[in-house]
Amino acid sequence: MPTRGVGDLAEVDALSSPGAGPSRLPANGALPLTSPAVNGDGSWVEDEAELRDRELFLRRRKDYLELEQSVESSNKLLSSLATYISTFQNDLSAVSGQISDLQQRSSEIESQLQGRKKLLPKLYNVVSEVTLPPSLVLTIRDTTPAQNSDLWLSAVIQLEEKMTAMDTGAKIKAYQETQQIIDGLRLRALTQLPPFLLSLIRPLRSASTGLSTNLAVLQTSLLLKYQPFYAFLFRQSPRLAKQVERGYVNAARAYYETGMRRYARALGQIKARTTEKSEMIGVVSSDAAQAVLNKTPPGVQQAYDRLRYADLDIEGESGAVVLAYMVDDKAFRVPVEALFRSLMLVLVDNASAEFTFIVRFFARSSSTFSSRLDDTWSPAAIPPDAASEAGRSQTGTPGAQPGAAETNEGIKDAERIWHEVFDSALEYVSGFFNSVTTPSPPPAIPLLTLIRLNDRLISICDSRGTLPLLPFLQAQKMSMWPIYRREMDQHVESLKKLADEAEGKGLAGFVGKGVKDGAVRQVANRYAALFSCVTALSEEAEETMIFSSMVRLRAELVRLAQIQSNKIKSLPERHSFLSSIYETILHELVSGPGATTHPRLQSELSFFRTREEEARRRISV
Repeated sequence: MPTRGVGDLAEVDALSSPGAGPSRLPANGALPLTSPAVNGDGSWVEDEAELRDRELFLRRRKDYLELEQSVESSNKLLSSLATYISTFQNDLSAVSGQISDLQQRSSEIESQLQGRKKLLPKLYNVVSEVTLPPSLVLTIRDTTPAQNSDLWLSAVIQLEEKMTAMDTGAKIKAYQETQQIIDGLRLRALTQLPPFLLSLIRPLRSASTGLSTNLAVLQTSLLLKYQPFYAFLFRQSPRLAKQVERGYVNAARAYYETGMRRYARALGQIKARTTEKSEMIGVVSSDAAQAVLNKTPPGVQQAYDRLRYADLDIEGESGAVVLAYMVDDKAFRVPVEALFRSLMLVLVDNASAEFTFIVRFFARSSSTFSSRLDDTWSPAAIPPDAASEAGRSQTGTPGAQPGAAETNEGIKDAERIWHEVFDSALEYVSGFFNSVTTPSPPPAIPLLTLIRLNDRLISICDSRGTLPLLPFLQAQKMSMWPIYRREMDQHVESLKKLADEAEGKGLAGFVGKGVKDGAVRQVANRYAALFSCVTALSEEAEETMIFSSMVRLRAELVRLAQIQSNKIKSLPERHSFLSSIYETILHELVSGPGATTHPRLQSELSFFRTREEEARRRISV
């Protein structure tokens, strides 16, 4: 193996030094073709593999240099990126803080917005309340209610709303500035409204046109239409409202008083044409004693027909009320029940309509009291000389509600006004009623008919809510019951007297004037008719009081029949007479107006049927 020179050794030494490697080049820049190696004795030995690696490394020297430069460049970029990221992080923290500030500011703005939204309606109300429409000011300032009442209705309502708003916001400067204008408009309205309302009722006070004025039309088409005017006066100036109230009360009182006086006087003249005497059951004339057996006498049939006047609703012409002009017909006659029914229907209809109107018009306007009647009220007032129909109007009695105390005060005021209007008219009704019941009251059945009619009128008034008239009707009923009891007692006494005469007691027995069989039959027929009428007019609550007198009458009738039959010596004829008497009673009880399903009538039929069968059985014995 050839040996290297000094230059070669220096070159090898340079490559084998610590700086040797791919990045270390020879001093002369030449690349050796072979790599020398040193033997154990210090000689160089070539390693082919290592040489190949070096050659490969040296050939890639440029790549490694570029790679090193790339690494250095990457390190610089990483350093720059780290610096940038650090700066960005700081900036991001600053932006985050600003965002938090903006969010907080946004929340504050939102809170302010919500607060202003809440204030907006109040502010709107304030603006609307302190703003007076030109139409309101011009209407009240430059016109009168008579010129344009519809505009005044709207203006008065708006004015009172403004006044209420002024009271609630008295501390607000804008309200105080508007208050002076409001006060001026209020005084103007208080000056114009009372004369206008009083002018509406002026026709009622006219002597020539008072009764020709239809009060119902006046109330519904005019007065109720302008009720807001009175309500305004009532709240703003009670003294002026009282003047309007007194004006109406005086006019309406004169209207009803005049009408009822004329109507009651006309009915009294018709009543005077017919004088009706009360026929006692035990007083039988000779003509009545000749009545045909098993036939209803004309007088009894007439009594049956008159029972219909106990009802309020009667079909046909007989159900119409008696009109005042009918007094001009000298031949016109009707029973006293028809006259009483006509007068009371006219009274109840007018009283109900008037009370309803008073409640609606003069009610305490600050409450909802009057509005409860709006849906149920219908005009029923009619002049006394016009037809009357029961049940034309109906109002409910206000119940206990949150405003019950104020409602009760309103009811009391309405009752007071009603009495001021109607009490004078009631005096003429009482006068006619007293002429009917005293000093010569009608017979028991017509009187009981009047009582039943009065009961139905009480029920009508109660359903309509006509509270002030109820005491008057109750007083009439209480005054008729003693008269009815006295009439029935007289019937019992007359029948007892007749039985005593048949028995031979008293003056009739002394002179030898006995009782005829026909008289007994007539009494039996009258008793059955009376019992049937009482059954038709009975009410469950008063049955005991009514039928107690009938039980006494029946006892005297049975006694009379027994006494009269004992005068017959033949037993078959005696029992035949009793059978005929009982058969007459049964026939009239069945054919009378009383319902055969009525327990009292069934009991009476059973009582006399048993005796009739017993008498018939004994005829053949």
